[in-house]
Amino acid sequence: MAGKKGKSGGKANNGGLTKGEMTQDDRLQAIVLTDSFETRFMPLTSVKPRCLLPLANVPLIEYTLEFLAKANAREVLLVCSSHANQISDYIESSKWNLPWSPFKVITIMSPEARSVGDAMRDLDNRGIISGDFILVSGDVVTNVEFDRLYEFHKKMRAKDKDHIVTMCLSKASQFHRTRSLEPAAFILDKSDNRCLYYQQIPAAFSRKKTSLEIDTELLENVDDFTIRNDLIDCRIDICTPTVPAIFQENFDYQLLRSDFVKGVLSSDLLSKHVYAYITDEYAARVESWQTYDSISRDFIGRWCFPLTLEANIVSDQTYSYDSGHVYKEKDVVLAQSCKIGKCTAIGSKTRIGEGTLIENSVIGRNCKIGENIKITNSYIWDNTVIGNDSVVDHCILASNSNLGKSVILNDGCVIGFDVKIDDNMEIPSGSRISGTPVKSLHPHELGLSEEELSDTEKEEDKIIDSPAIALVGAQGVGYIYESDLSEMEEDARELDKVAHDLSNHLEEACLSDDSISSRIVKAKKKRTMSTNSMYTDREGDASEFDEDEESFQEEGIATVKRAIENNHDLDTAMLELNTLRMSMNVTYHEVRNVTVVALLRRVYHFIATQTLGPKEAVAKVFGQWGQLFKRETFDREEYVDLIDLLMQRTSEQGFEKPDLILFSALNNLYDNDILEEDIVYQWWDNVSQDPAYDEVKRLTEKWVDWLREADEETSEESSEESSDDGDEDNADDGED
Repeated sequence: MAGKKGKSGGKANNGGLTKGEMTQDDRLQAIVLTDSFETRFMPLTSVKPRCLLPLANVPLIEYTLEFLAKANAREVLLVCSSHANQISDYIESSKWNLPWSPFKVITIMSPEARSVGDAMRDLDNRGIISGDFILVSGDVVTNVEFDRLYEFHKKMRAKDKDHIVTMCLSKASQFHRTRSLEPAAFILDKSDNRCLYYQQIPAAFSRKKTSLEIDTELLENVDDFTIRNDLIDCRIDICTPTVPAIFQENFDYQLLRSDFVKGVLSSDLLSKHVYAYITDEYAARVESWQTYDSISRDFIGRWCFPLTLEANIVSDQTYSYDSGHVYKEKDVVLAQSCKIGKCTAIGSKTRIGEGTLIENSVIGRNCKIGENIKITNSYIWDNTVIGNDSVVDHCILASNSNLGKSVILNDGCVIGFDVKIDDNMEIPSGSRISGTPVKSLHPHELGLSEEELSDTEKEEDKIIDSPAIALVGAQGVGYIYESDLSEMEEDARELDKVAHDLSNHLEEACLSDDSISSRIVKAKKKRTMSTNSMYTDREGDASEFDEDEESFQEEGIATVKRAIENNHDLDTAMLELNTLRMSMNVTYHEVRNVTVVALLRRVYHFIATQTLGPKEAVAKVFGQWGQLFKRETFDREEYVDLIDLLMQRTSEQGFEKPDLILFSALNNLYDNDILEEDIVYQWWDNVSQDPAYDEVKRLTEKWVDWLREADEETSEESSEESSDDGDEDNADDGED
């Protein structure tokens, strides 16, 4: 917990403060919106409010309150709509309610609020805002140094009497994994970062184009401005008391950015100004399953330092840190033969059985995990039971869920509270299962009791559930949850589908219109034949073969991608690929193909996000993962096939400089002793006259010529050395 400056309600002793410390007057009120007013975390938020869901075994609200403690807030107002009683009970029993808490916490029940606008109007009616205040969501994770943000705010306030809001924005690349599902463009005055215009833009996965339409009058008296769409809006704002009043005067303002900020900036009557404070520090909101997954990984990977798990910000936690980003609490029981991989956290009193592998995952307290289980990239909450021989890949299991023996949870499953799954069941990718039937829209999302609901609301309530016996088994307990999208507009439905999906497919969706994966599906190319790529002995219909091949391509690419993202060792990655190859009965040609596709896609990602230049991106990806080819390629013909695949896929990807990519990849494989000169020469002799790939092989031609010249020079030097040795021997004979 952050160090305190004094007890809440106490008077500051200004005379004892050193220069730079805040005085009592500098300490702000903080408004925390504990409700998201969305259904993205259903069905879990039908049982528990989002702000109390655990992220890395820490309730989300704790990250927000820890930030406010470091920000030296004097009073924190928690505005509660959904499951307000649960939040109140949690705060009452937490360290924030102790006499030495750094601030006073007040829980404000606002059950009628359906939006940020409603919450702000309720605050204005109560008249409890006494000055400038911090407005923040109850789902923010950040290590932002608030003092700098506050100094910027005060500077702008002193300079501009019409300044009413300072927004905290964090820099991020276009495809940054914690970037909002609802990105936006900000037009800022370059001189002081005053926000001139705000507009939401389509999410990357939508592939829709847009343009900014701005009234030129908004740019009057502005010498230079910049358009920014590379910013994460973490929803940390410093507001003046004018803000709730503006919401009160404009009842159509519901959303904080697209209604309030955009409305204020474009209003001739208000003439108020909003400023942006842009930081390089970590700041993100847990606003979807994807950001939950991404922020969890960042936190375990220590990107939020000094906010770390072993800091034990929850008073009863006892985490310690080991190498490989492994965190364990006291009283964890590990079997001798179990393996705990990197980037893993395990809560107190959890028991893990023999032969179990856990990697890149967070395990809660009091969990019972049996033998020979594989858990990867997943989040297992408190009091969960998992039977022997089960597999859990990239899933969330909420508290008190129970998996039988030999259960398989595929990518993206969300298993709700108290769900029970019978033995030998396999849950399809992306399934969401709740322990009880779930009601749709506001009443269930807000978690209101039956007494709090009006008769009309009860009648309009719609049950979204269907028996899940086929999924959970005869002895299982659970209901399939599907969000109610029928009344949404098409764009909203698409956003909702992505927001509800734990499986992270955003990167593939936004790389390019002609991504490798889309081309593979659209065009079935003939495969280059090699010793291990013969398939004439395969029985069955040709259409079945094509379907199996496409299915392997999709799953194989995902397997390599997952290995790269989670930094698996080569043995694990190759084991998964070989298992997939044998289960689908495909050849090593297909294995090499999906590996090439996945590596080139990763290179494209680094270039598209401006993380690395083309040569550096190729060196990073192929330098580590090019070693996979040694385990997929076994003779001369297959190495020629590998180079053919590299050339074809590089050409198809649509790189800006495909010749540089191919040359860099081949040179890297050559330097790492994966390719030999005579194999390169054999391949080049077959393709050098083919005009179809002239653009992609332009630099490679020069490289091959250079290799041959170097070979000839080496041969000549060897011949001269041999000749010199012979002359020396003859001279020795003469002397004798």
